[in-house]
Amino acid sequence: MHLVTMKRTITAFALAGLLSACVDSPSEPLAAAAPNNPLATSFDQLADEQLAANDVERGEEFRWAALAVRAGVTPSTLQVMNAGQPEVYDAFVHAVTWASLTQALRPPLHRSLVAWRRSGEVLQVFLIGMFTDSAPVLHPYSLRPGSTDETTAPVAGAKAAYFERGPGPSSWLGVGGVAKVAEHPQPATCPPDDAARPDGVTCQLTRFGVSLNVQFARTRTRDSREVDALAPTRQMIAPGQTVAGVKLVVTCVMPLSTGCGGQ
Repeated sequence: MHLVTMKRTITAFALAGLLSACVDSPSEPLAAAAPNNPLATSFDQLADEQLAANDVERGEEFRWAALAVRAGVTPSTLQVMNAGQPEVYDAFVHAVTWASLTQALRPPLHRSLVAWRRSGEVLQVFLIGMFTDSAPVLHPYSLRPGSTDETTAPVAGAKAAYFERGPGPSSWLGVGGVAKVAEHPQPATCPPDDAARPDGVTCQLTRFGVSLNVQFARTRTRDSREVDALAPTRQMIAPGQTVAGVKLVVTCVMPLSTGCGGQ
């Protein structure tokens, strides 16, 4: 695969799905801790889009991504084969744990890989979330009430989603495969910007080893969580690579994308 060094952009979403407000990618360093950071704002808007579609889980993932950017993570690149085509994404991992005693029953260190790229007028974003270093990707229907598969508890597997926004927007859900998101410890202190640091959140920069081989199925509509059984699937593969990451420790029960204090 021949990679050409170039300036990549991420586009802020309007809830109507229009692309606007291009933002420099990590090839041009971001002021990651700024409260009005455009990349964090883009993740906020993605979160709003998912929450409006009643997808609370994905909405939280994007809110944590915005929190990670504001805490100081700087994304790195990730090489992916998407339906047989080589693509280069910007990516990072955010791992979240809670110090609050009321959240003690939550599984420790939820971690998510978030990656994005722009291709012409299309913005592509995918998420891989799990609680363990490696896990099979669960079909969304296996988590429904009445499922007889005892291996499909939420903590037993990974969940994946892929989005394309622009002309002909679409959404896809992971229905099989396997993924790995494991810390390769390289601890570093988050940028000491006290004025911008999210309230109630402590963080540590680190690195994560990631790999994935995931099958995605298209949903019936852009905002649906129903898999279209008649639509073709796509395979997304990334060989083992190391990407930037951040570990967040949150002291409040339900953090916002700006921390525990408010938006």
